[in-house]
Amino acid sequence: MLKSIAAASLLAAASAHQNLHQFWVNDVSPGYEVGIRRAPSNNPVTNVKSNDIVCNVGGTSGAGVTTVAARAGDTITVQWDQSSHPGPITHFLYGPVNGAAASASGVGTGWFKIDELNYEGGRWANEIMSAKEMKHSFRLPQRLASGEYLLRSEMLALHGAQTVEGAQFYIGCAQLKITGPGGSCSPKISLPGAYDARDPNIYIPNFYFGFDPTTYVAPGGEVATCYCVAAGGYIMASETDIGNRSVNVDGRA
Repeated sequence: MLKSIAAASLLAAASAHQNLHQFWVNDVSPGYEVGIRRAPSNNPVTNVKSNDIVCNVGGTSGAGVTTVAARAGDTITVQWDQSSHPGPITHFLYGPVNGAAASASGVGTGWFKIDELNYEGGRWANEIMSAKEMKHSFRLPQRLASGEYLLRSEMLALHGAQTVEGAQFYIGCAQLKITGPGGSCSPKISLPGAYDARDPNIYIPNFYFGFDPTTYVAPGGEVATCYCVAAGGYIMASETDIGNRSVNVDGRA
């Protein structure tokens, strides 16, 4: 009996593991798993100090992966496997890189957050996405320099966050060639480096007992502000690129 319960629990946990499989640029997809650095399995990353936290296991190389065209301000939609694990979804950009995105490892400083969905209306991001075929949409910043970028999509499962290294990171990276008017975004973070296993949004001992999910903010710092520098050195920010300006097409700001 106990063996059956344990086996069922393991099966349920495994079935909730997930990967990023497809994305769309303005409702046009390059194809299933096209433009994405494929992970070797759907297992999570739990060691936040490992290079695996960047683009998943083996994800520091994009050899053979198509780089997909996009423009600053375009709407990106991602689709993940179904998951019942509570937690946020976040998106980061890295670039423009020197040369091709396929050659960029993403290891180190240069990542900036462009979107996050945590807990809204009594539901975690995974629950909100579950009602939409596990899709989530957001806009690229308007003020981006032209070049090739890595787009990092992260779903963080918090069901095990009451123990150190119990939080599960599911990560998928896509390669984009973005055409933009120019600009710079900050703050920037380093991966690995920005996360610590004991950060209060990663290790939550009271997750099931007294934790208020409405206070939760995903790891990776604040959503970046993107701006351009005009002639004479004046900084000019886009109206949609100030503060929490990654407006989600689902109607959330």
